[in-house]
Amino acid sequence: MKTELKKYYTPGLRKGFVRLFVFLYVLSIFLLERTLVPNRIALGGMLLFSIFDYVSQKRDVSFKASSFLLQFLFVLPLLFFLVNYCSGQVVVLNIIVPLFFFIFGSKSFSENRTIHFLYESLNVIIAIVFVLCLGDVILDLSHNVPKYWWNLFVHRSLVSVLNLHPSYVSMLVLVAINGNLERLYRSILENKVSGLSLAVFALNLTFLVLLSSKMAYLILVVLFVLFVVRLIVANKLKWVGGILFVFVVLISVLYHTLPSIKDRITVDYRTFASKNFVLDNNSPASERIHIWRTSITLIEENPFGRFCMDTKEQIWSRLDKTNKEELVEKNAHNNFLEFGLRYGVLGIIVLFLFVLVCFYFFIKYKDFLFLGVLLIFLLFSLTESTLVREMGVIYMAFIFQLHLLNLKKPVR
Repeated sequence: MKTELKKYYTPGLRKGFVRLFVFLYVLSIFLLERTLVPNRIALGGMLLFSIFDYVSQKRDVSFKASSFLLQFLFVLPLLFFLVNYCSGQVVVLNIIVPLFFFIFGSKSFSENRTIHFLYESLNVIIAIVFVLCLGDVILDLSHNVPKYWWNLFVHRSLVSVLNLHPSYVSMLVLVAINGNLERLYRSILENKVSGLSLAVFALNLTFLVLLSSKMAYLILVVLFVLFVVRLIVANKLKWVGGILFVFVVLISVLYHTLPSIKDRITVDYRTFASKNFVLDNNSPASERIHIWRTSITLIEENPFGRFCMDTKEQIWSRLDKTNKEELVEKNAHNNFLEFGLRYGVLGIIVLFLFVLVCFYFFIKYKDFLFLGVLLIFLLFSLTESTLVREMGVIYMAFIFQLHLLNLKKPVR
């Protein structure tokens, strides 16, 4: 029986299953707010496959002493969601099932091509979503193109149709761009730059710009600067000059030709300038500052946190705003403060230690692909409570974990 199983269960078939489940799971992320069927199929398939692969291959449990600390610190923040029963069914399942990668399926999901499958799936699905969104806009436009057609693109095609928040979609696009830059860097070193890779990168970059998330713009600049510095260190100065020229020209053209992009970049500065740079309570640009201050005050008053209490309710009851009737309740808009409100000082410490250990692993392995994914999470954590939203939890439980399991395995 075992001989027959090994005969049909070939390495090629195993890779095919991994590729299929990775693609289906990435696709399910974009459909999460409309249907849970692809998500359930992907989760169930990955769980059964991981257990089957473990049994058929007689593989040892994958906890290694060298990486146990990082794995423990990775699992612990996610377990907070399970012990206090605050999260919905979608979030809980998307936490529990990927944890089996650590125990049963890490060997299958950490082989050389798995990280390639992730980026391949992201690029293909983002391209499909981009074309569908753009097509939807083009079909809807009249002969008189509206000045802010960006709003139609984002809010009608993404928010209304897919019911996805642009900032969280931009996280996925940034991951794809991170992979594009890593692949481009290796191609430059090997003198094998392909037109297809550049075209995929250009499409992802265009999509990110149109999503118009200000934090995504900042993270893009950070990833790009990191990419350029690596080229300088590798003595690829000709490429550096050409890439910088194209980047500056592209950004300048977008800034001056798309009024919505210019507006998004300058809106906070213009708002503060109109208030003489004073943190006025009625200024939308200063709202998050007041939310952060209120969150810090609440954490100081409750250092052990308040399990299962809605942080929006906590903040709103104490927020000193004179125009509340014009606003909606919001969470802490910061992962560290969000964990502090929910789990007290311990939650902040665990999250902080997790980030420190991740940076230690980057220094140890010199894995810039992993660094990019970590920076995306860390920088978004400063302005968004990603770890209490489905898309943010999935980012950590699936995308981040695959990078963790594939440290120092290049994208080819």
